[in-house]
Amino acid sequence: MKTKTVKELKEKIEAEVKEDFDFEQHLFKNYPNLFYAGEDGELLPQFQRCWNDCPTGWQTIVDHLCGSIDDHTKNTSRSIPNPNKKTMRFLQKAWTPIRIKIDQWFNPYKNRAIVLNLEQKQKLKNSFAGKVRAATSKISQYFYNKELYVYQKPPAVKVDQYKEKFGTLRFYISGGDETVEGMIRFAEYLSGKTCQETGEAGSTVSKGGWWATLSPKVAKRLGYSSKKEQ
Repeated sequence: MKTKTVKELKEKIEAEVKEDFDFEQHLFKNYPNLFYAGEDGELLPQFQRCWNDCPTGWQTIVDHLCGSIDDHTKNTSRSIPNPNKKTMRFLQKAWTPIRIKIDQWFNPYKNRAIVLNLEQKQKLKNSFAGKVRAATSKISQYFYNKELYVYQKPPAVKVDQYKEKFGTLRFYISGGDETVEGMIRFAEYLSGKTCQETGEAGSTVSKGGWWATLSPKVAKRLGYSSKKEQ
C-alpha cells in the first residue's frame, strides 16, 4: 500500500512537472522576446533561472498577461520632448498663445456665413486677415517640422519568474513601465478570484497554514475552508 502511494505521488509530481514544462514551452514559443534565452536561442535550462510554476486554472491568465505585455512592448509608443530641441520647444511654447490671439483678431470667417462657395473662399483667403492666418500657420508648421518631440517605445520586459504564493499568482519581471505593472497587478488580482485547479470562479481559502484559491466544490473536496468558516 505504501509503495503504491509513493508511486502515485511520484507519478503526480512527474505529471505536474511535465505540465509546467509544456506550458512554459508554449509561452516561450509564442512570446520569445519576454524570456531569457541562451546563445542557441533556446530557453535557458532551469538551473540557470528561477523555477516557473503555474497552476492549471491560471494558465489562461498568465498566457493572456504575456500576450498583452508582448503587444504593449512591440506596438506602443509615446511622444516625449526631444532632449536636443529644448530652445526650440521653449520658442514654440511662447509662440502658441500668441498665435491663438492673432488668429482671434484676424479671423477672415468672422461674421461670415458658414457655407461659402469657392469664389467667396478664395476672396477670404486673399484678404489681409486670410494672409495673416496663412502666415501664423506657416510659423506653426515650421516648429512642427523641427521634430520637437520624438517617439519612444516602452522598455523591454523579461520574465524572471511566475508562480503561486500564498494562494495567488506572483509574476516577477525586469524592465517594463507603469502600464506593464498595471497589467501584472490585474492578473494577480484575477488569480485571487479564479480557481487554480479548474479555472472556475473561486476564492482564497486555507488548510493548516496552506493557502489556495479554489472553487467551493474543489475547496470542499480538498478540505480547505474560508476565513468565515474557520
